[in-house]
Amino acid sequence: MNRARTRLGALPMMCAAALMLAACQGAESEPAESQSAGPSGTSPSASASAPTASSPESSPTQSTASPDAPSSAAPELSQVHEVHGIRFFTPEQWTATGDDCDGECTEWDEWEIKDAQGKHVLTLIPTTATSPDGDMALYERELLDRKELENPGADTGFHPTSLIAEFWESTDQKDGEKDSGFDIALIDDEELAKRDENPDLNFFKVGEQSPMMWVEEDYLEDHGVPDDPTKQQAQQFLGTGQYALVRDILLSVEPAVG
Repeated sequence: MNRARTRLGALPMMCAAALMLAACQGAESEPAESQSAGPSGTSPSASASAPTASSPESSPTQSTASPDAPSSAAPELSQVHEVHGIRFFTPEQWTATGDDCDGECTEWDEWEIKDAQGKHVLTLIPTTATSPDGDMALYERELLDRKELENPGADTGFHPTSLIAEFWESTDQKDGEKDSGFDIALIDDEELAKRDENPDLNFFKVGEQSPMMWVEEDYLEDHGVPDDPTKQQAQQFLGTGQYALVRDILLSVEPAVG
C-alpha cells in the first residue's frame, strides 16, 4: 500500500472529525453559558465577588438586623420612675426602691435603682449632705465625658445639669496617701464650674433639694473598673454597652410632672 496516499486519504477524514468535534463542543458550550449567566448577564465570578443590590450580602437590613444575631444597641428605656421631684427612665422590669420619707428626707435616705436581675446599678440620695464629710483630700480631676441634660426644667429650680464621667486622683492632706477613682454622676453646672481641688461631692438641684445620683462602684467593678482604677480602665469602660445604658438613664432625668 502506498503510504503517501494513505496519509492523504486520512487527512480529509481527520479534518471531518475535527470539524465534528468542534461543532459538538460549540453545541455543549451554549447551554452552559445560558445557565451561568445571571439575570443581568454577569459572569459567575463577577456575581460571586460583587453581590447585587438584592442579594443578602449587600442588604444592610439582612446583615445587621438578623433575628438570631445579638443586638449591641442599648435596651429601650420604656419604664418611667418618679422619685422625690424627679423622673427618669429605665428598661422594663428595673426597680427604684428606697426610703419613702414623704418630703422629710435626710441626706442618707437612699433609693436603689436595680436592673431586671436585681443588680444594684445606680443610687439616688434625695437630699444630699452639703459638706465634704471630713474629706480633705486634694483632687486632680479629668472629665472623660460630659453631656448636658436636654431638659433643664425652666421655672422648676432644676438647674442646667450635666452628666459627667470623671477620673480623679487624690492626695490625703494628712498622711499623703494616694487614691484614684472613677465617677459617673449628675452635677449642677454651676457647682461644676466652681469646684476647686476639694471636696469630691457631685450633686444637682431640684427646687430646694440637692440630690445626688451616681453609678455604683460595685457595678463598675463587675464591668472592669476596680477599686483604685487606672485612667485606662476608666476609658475602656466608656466604650462598653454598660456605659451607654447608664449614660442614657442619667440623661433622662428631668423634673417630675406632678
